[in-house]
Amino acid sequence: MSDAQGLFILSAIRALAPLALALVSLAAVPLVSAERFGPSRLAATRARYLVVALLLLSGGAAFVAGAGVTSTFSIGEMSINPSQPGRLLVALGGPIFATIVSVGEGRRAGAMGQVALFGLAVIDIALAIPIGIAPIALLLVAGTSLAALAAGGKEDAERARAVFRDLRSAGVLITLTVVAELLRSAIPLSATDPTYATTASLTAGVALLLSLIVLTSIGAFPFHHRLVRIFDSLPIVGSLIVGVWIPAAITLIILSELSLLISAVREPIGGAILPILVATGAFTMLFGGLSALLHDDVGEVLGFFAVGSSGWLALGLAAVIIRPSTLAPHELVVPATLVISLFGIWRAAIRRRYDLVSLQDLTGWARHTSAIGLVLVGVILATIALPGGALWSARAEVIGASANVITVVAALASAAALVAAVLRVLLVGLSQKSREVERTQVRRVTHPVTVAMLAGTLLIAGAASGVIDVGSAASELLRPAPDATVVPGDLP
Repeated sequence: MSDAQGLFILSAIRALAPLALALVSLAAVPLVSAERFGPSRLAATRARYLVVALLLLSGGAAFVAGAGVTSTFSIGEMSINPSQPGRLLVALGGPIFATIVSVGEGRRAGAMGQVALFGLAVIDIALAIPIGIAPIALLLVAGTSLAALAAGGKEDAERARAVFRDLRSAGVLITLTVVAELLRSAIPLSATDPTYATTASLTAGVALLLSLIVLTSIGAFPFHHRLVRIFDSLPIVGSLIVGVWIPAAITLIILSELSLLISAVREPIGGAILPILVATGAFTMLFGGLSALLHDDVGEVLGFFAVGSSGWLALGLAAVIIRPSTLAPHELVVPATLVISLFGIWRAAIRRRYDLVSLQDLTGWARHTSAIGLVLVGVILATIALPGGALWSARAEVIGASANVITVVAALASAAALVAAVLRVLLVGLSQKSREVERTQVRRVTHPVTVAMLAGTLLIAGAASGVIDVGSAASELLRPAPDATVVPGDLP
């Protein structure tokens, strides 16, 4: 084999590794579930072990590529060049979802692992194709399909309604994506024909449509109901992929596109968009934090916690429109995703241990299973983050871009409310044990699943809080910025 052929194979493996592993699972999971590989009663266990291994391989492939292995792969005229943020999401997502599948166990663990595999593969491909905002449609369609897969296998009206609601939202967002792409393609024409339309007006229209897509995807107020219902109805792996990880990829794409578009326009962009985004972000943060503090259902608590965290991304949109050169909003996406995923590990562990949905019924859970309590401690530390670190600087820059005292007050109050919501859940676990909790069998600390859960908590909490530096890998544009000589309105 020549060096050129070897390089080509390495490029293809890296560029398509997550997708290839997801496709392998379609044949491998049913195969290992067959009786020829062991008793049928252990089929779910074998499938779980397999998808955990595939998830770790998927994350490992992204990690190796991030260390410098050639990754650009061309198919005809289209090049697939996994971006740094895409590699980071897959590298972190592989072990995170492997941990969640291990902790959750259950009969459908294999199917949930496949949901995670395909979710990460779609994210990797979408962030690797440098064709503007078109990959958003791919992510929206994939999110709806994965929601249906996650909801399958059980006659549950709530799950069906959650999938239908997500399908309806995806239809609206795909329409907005198409319109935004049409306006975006008209921007170069406006630069040469002022009678057609002004470059600033078209760019403002694109910014408005893209902002609506982000706000709806991340569950910002008043679009929070979809996100809360997803966490309340779908299994935790499906909830995180559809409600957090895919929206994170969409947000990274749109933040990059807004930075590129607005930086090529000399006129200020904003108008009514900026105050709306700032007000939406501030209110979403406060609304999500207080709602998480007041609700009793653990699924809704997690859903509103995700809503509160999404307020930072709404403020990030405003910051990009004001200062298109800033990369601070990009640095907030991955830590927010990790914090919610860590809370998701707690949810999976609680669901598997107790199969209860009300905090009133879960009193004393932390006294009964202290290892799960350490996961919530990690959530608190990750939410607060490392004082003076990169995440704090990014938050300060995003808040400072709004130049609004009300926004600062709302952000501080929201951060306090989110921490208080997690503390409330922890304090409930330290109270007197309920009868249901008392009857549950305790798993020993040295159990492999417990060890995996605690190790995952250290990894995620460290990365989300800034102890482990991952922000720099995500804080870059998905495409190169245009040269200074580019005519305003021209696209790179």
